[in-house]
Amino acid sequence: MTPGKPSITSTELIRQLESKDHTLVLKALRKLEKAGNVKDLPAIIRVMSTVTDPELLNDFTQFLSNIRSKEAPAILAKSLENPAYSKIRAELVRSCWESQLDYSPHLMIFAMMFIAGDYLLALESFTVIENTCMERRVNQKQLTDISILVKNTLPDQPETKQRLVKELILVLESFLDKD
Repeated sequence: MTPGKPSITSTELIRQLESKDHTLVLKALRKLEKAGNVKDLPAIIRVMSTVTDPELLNDFTQFLSNIRSKEAPAILAKSLENPAYSKIRAELVRSCWESQLDYSPHLMIFAMMFIAGDYLLALESFTVIENTCMERRVNQKQLTDISILVKNTLPDQPETKQRLVKELILVLESFLDKD
């Protein structure tokens, strides 16, 4: 994927993504990896949100995971906030940590996904937060705010998520400067 104007073939490739033919969809995803444009992402995510086949959903997730454009995190973060994409949030978040792009400006979104989501979404969000803290310098105020927010939700979390919440608190505290 490249920055800039949508490629000439993007519109047709997006149309092919909507096909019921799995092979045609895979070919379109491969072409978009080479000829697509980061500005195509909202349309690709919109199509992804309509996919019901788990294998095809995984193909879309892998596609998103392979994007290396520095513009992609802002687009994916915005998509995570869109209620229309709630059914694919876990896949979107998974693609975020698999891509290894810089999501540090968007950590609060992942914290909110962690808090409000089911166990799978929480686990995927946990991974983004932890990996970001390990790989990048993260704003200390942002980490403090997230830590306080997560701590405050601990009593309200289902028993199945409480251990994960406690683990995230430990991770966050380990990256907070001790002044």
